[in-house]
Amino acid sequence: AIKTLRLKGEYFFDNASLFYANGFQSWTDTKEFCAKDKMKGLPKLKKTPAPCGDYAFAQYCSRKGFFHGFTYCYVRDGKSYDLFGSLNEESGYTVWYADMKKNVLYVQKDLEGVTVCAPVEMRLIRIRGGYDEIMDAYFARLNIKPRTTQAIRGYTSWYNYYGNINEGIIYNDLNSLQPYLKYLDVFQIDDGYQTAVGDWLSIDGKKFPNGMKSVSDTVHARGLKSGLWLAPFVAQRGSKLFSQKPEWFISRDGVPIKMGLNWGGYYALDIYNVEVREYLREVFDTVLIDWGYDLVKLDFLFAVGAFPYGGKMRAQIMYDAMRFLRGLCGEKLILGCGAPLAPCFGIVDYMRIGSDMGLTFKDAFYRRFTHREDVSTQSAVNNALYRRHLDGRAFLNDPDVFLLRDYNIGMSRQQCRLIAKIIKLVGSVIFTSDDVGRYDEEQRRYMAETLRDDDAKVTEVSYSGSIYTVGYEEKGERKTVVFDMRNGAIIRE
Repeated sequence: AIKTLRLKGEYFFDNASLFYANGFQSWTDTKEFCAKDKMKGLPKLKKTPAPCGDYAFAQYCSRKGFFHGFTYCYVRDGKSYDLFGSLNEESGYTVWYADMKKNVLYVQKDLEGVTVCAPVEMRLIRIRGGYDEIMDAYFARLNIKPRTTQAIRGYTSWYNYYGNINEGIIYNDLNSLQPYLKYLDVFQIDDGYQTAVGDWLSIDGKKFPNGMKSVSDTVHARGLKSGLWLAPFVAQRGSKLFSQKPEWFISRDGVPIKMGLNWGGYYALDIYNVEVREYLREVFDTVLIDWGYDLVKLDFLFAVGAFPYGGKMRAQIMYDAMRFLRGLCGEKLILGCGAPLAPCFGIVDYMRIGSDMGLTFKDAFYRRFTHREDVSTQSAVNNALYRRHLDGRAFLNDPDVFLLRDYNIGMSRQQCRLIAKIIKLVGSVIFTSDDVGRYDEEQRRYMAETLRDDDAKVTEVSYSGSIYTVGYEEKGERKTVVFDMRNGAIIRE
């Protein structure tokens, strides 16, 4: 068995060179790194790899100037870009490594999980030019086209109530959006409607006594598309699905593998099990046909391919899983989240490109003891800027929500306004989680400004330390916003 295939070569990085490292999945931090930077791995306090990331199969190094990213990368010198990309990602995740101190660039295929009986092909491409030029050329060679060009604006329940939702809360927030309906497309219910993660058709009758079809019908009556959150490939330990069907889950030596700690621990379904596929088909048919939902936000997708199994490697499993989901959803809309990006190219309609927003701008102190995929407003803003090129080339970007409220949040109005501005500049999914009925006049004005289509586009992003400079065009006029990533303070705009 061969676990990896590696090609290594010299590459001269000068003092001004920047290496773009695309993170493993939606939530993984992604940016341009300089030779003085370090890439965070797992802290020493963690005893086992976090399955949500690449820690089990990618190489991390604690010294400065050593970085890695997935599928494609580029080296930037000023306005000149040198892109390196994989053209056959399904044959194994392609990991690009840069050792900027030693002037080395190498590429590695993750082949763990299969016994190689034939020559392994690594199809790579190199493209030089300007930013949009290299991205256009790369996705043209991949023959990837986004499924839709329709940007969406709307609401999701998660970032105000998290799982503590009920019918009254949902209808209150739906009613409060009445003044903004001309801007909106989607109203999405997030986690908390079901009795347990994994038991998607078991609705909490105390929270939603009239069921989820009634909610969808009510949303439709307002002229909006209805959306519903699911994590289709996972189930929590306390679910009926896990207790009744343990043989359906990915296991090692007969013991289901825990994929994460959320909800008291969760496990991933084996999508090659025929009964699992029949079960998921029933779930999606119920949600999309019987209940009538137009969009599904599909979360924690990485879990199905976190470990190789069944004679398949991680990338193969993830590609199979995404094609299966597309088949289940037909022409209904998919908002992907928590997934490696390349298997989602051209498959999902919309895609989360960063971590979950927090309710403070600064990271909580304990995040330094976790992993690269944990909740972080700073990481979400950063990823929105550095993955902007995926919008309209691979899918439409979801940079996560903007929040303008003053209660149940630890951000100032200026910080909230900065986030809303960045999301509007780079995103095609622009959602809020606020009860907008509680807004004052200033908040109502910012709400309308954020939702209004101003045809703005980011043209340049750079940083020096914590100071980010974002150049953009709006209504034919060139503008700049400069802010401090440490605290969300706007320095100039």
